[in-house]
Amino acid sequence: MGKATIGLVVLVVASVGGWYLLHSGGPAPDPSPPGPPHGTVWFEDVAEAAGVDFRHFDPATPQHLITETMGSGVGWIDYDADGWPDLFHVQDGPLPPAPGDPSKTHKLYRNNRDGTFTDVTARVGLDKAGFGMGCAVGDYDNDGFDDLVVTYLGGVSLFHNVADRTAPGGRRFKDVTDAAKLSNPHWGTSCAWADLDGDGLLDLYLCNYVEIDPTNPFTCKDPAKGLPISCNPTAYPHVVHRLFRNTGDGSFTDVTQSSGVGSVTAEAGLGVVILDLDGDGKPDIYAVNDLGPAYLFHNLGGMRFEEVALPAGVALGPGGERMAGMGVEAADLDGSGRPSLFVTNFQRLPNVLFLNRGNLRFDDASYPSGLGGPSVDRLKFGVCALDSDLDGNVDLAVANGHVNRAARQASGVSYAQEAQLFLGNGAGKFRDASETAGADFLKPRVGRGLARADYDHDGLPDLVLSAVGEPAVLLHNRTTTHNGWVSLELVGDGKKSNRNAVGAVVRVEWGGKSRHHCVIGGGSYLSANDRRLLLGLGEAPKLDAVTVRWPSGKVQVFRDLPARTRWRLTEGVATAETVNLPGR
Repeated sequence: MGKATIGLVVLVVASVGGWYLLHSGGPAPDPSPPGPPHGTVWFEDVAEAAGVDFRHFDPATPQHLITETMGSGVGWIDYDADGWPDLFHVQDGPLPPAPGDPSKTHKLYRNNRDGTFTDVTARVGLDKAGFGMGCAVGDYDNDGFDDLVVTYLGGVSLFHNVADRTAPGGRRFKDVTDAAKLSNPHWGTSCAWADLDGDGLLDLYLCNYVEIDPTNPFTCKDPAKGLPISCNPTAYPHVVHRLFRNTGDGSFTDVTQSSGVGSVTAEAGLGVVILDLDGDGKPDIYAVNDLGPAYLFHNLGGMRFEEVALPAGVALGPGGERMAGMGVEAADLDGSGRPSLFVTNFQRLPNVLFLNRGNLRFDDASYPSGLGGPSVDRLKFGVCALDSDLDGNVDLAVANGHVNRAARQASGVSYAQEAQLFLGNGAGKFRDASETAGADFLKPRVGRGLARADYDHDGLPDLVLSAVGEPAVLLHNRTTTHNGWVSLELVGDGKKSNRNAVGAVVRVEWGGKSRHHCVIGGGSYLSANDRRLLLGLGEAPKLDAVTVRWPSGKVQVFRDLPARTRWRLTEGVATAETVNLPGR
């Protein structure tokens, strides 16, 4: 659980089933049980001890309907702007929904700043029932407080973060979907905020999956065994993804057709990431689809896009096969200074790595990178880029789990599967470190959503994982290392740049090395990461220079930022500000 909080004693008691945490008054040592050898990456599920009691509702039926397969997402949102990431879980539910049942609603857990969380769902207005899917976090009105969008089977909700001194943290959420003129009567999945037209306001991209009638579903059977299995998404009609432009008056305009996003062949969308892929200063949209070609919408300016995935080399997987694109991530994975794309894929197909060669040209490096081979025997969903050991190199964590509960009988594979952790060397090569990353990377789960944040501010990135029909998994990073780190919070001016600084490109230099990072929109599967950049420095005592290209195009340089410090970089302010967090 990290460093002890003054005023608490946390006793650790060993027992035959694990470790138990007992709290009492007075100062205390670190409550965590003994960890791995120094330098070994290690994660431990602490959800129960941290007070995160969310359990995903499993909508299982004897028919193994496609609606049972997708799970739901997770998101980190500092809703009260106290500097500590709070945790949001999207909930599935029965069909039709069961309003009034508190176990079938979303959950928001406020960060207590001591490694634990408190359920504040009802008190902040997020106790909404429905067949929830994904979420995205963004300050769409530039008021300094993050808002929340949630997708559903048959709908979308926009929750505006408003002041309420009677609510925990002085904030609550108001459902403004109708007033905002947001509507999506389809099966929405992942979504992402980004300023796509350069007006300083966040716009919303929303993936749609397949068209079904939940009141009259049809079933599929395994042709060899005759057992019920989830239908292939190609068995259903598809509908185009949606793009909504922020008008600046609290409402949105559907620009799906006028933007060019709606001009493509409809595919079953599951993951999306938005960032500048060709260095022209305009964010592009990469959306992955289930058993269909991926989309790469090149931003032409003026809220116009051209779909170029095939000539760019990112539409299909190795060998030209269609990917079952579930989750997606973007990061500089080879030290080239350009963001590459990583796509999670179906069982017996590899995870796919596209290295960015510049000018919207990508090369497949799935197998040469070491990411392809170890992933073939898993069905992959959520994915996060993170520097788990703070050595300055980007790693990848992946949540795994099959889509058919009858998978073992029907095809000889497991429904629940172990997550994976791939450690990068900074030059595009990775090794599977899952077997040594702690017992929770060896426990099979039906993994779906995955999101990262340093929720306890100990300088190490943590993970939260959602699993079908299972409790939440809060993976606390307990790696012991002397490596340094720096946390960067970027704040746009709220005029020419959005306050979240989504679209910013950051070049960091330390100890003779350099690396590029992006503040991206979307990523993973149905989930939302903490936007703050947590950068490992190895043994370097400081960042020598940080060069920020803001979404407005303005460039600023910040120099000599000491390690083990949290910094706020604000557009137009010449010096970096040290972030002193309350409650620590």
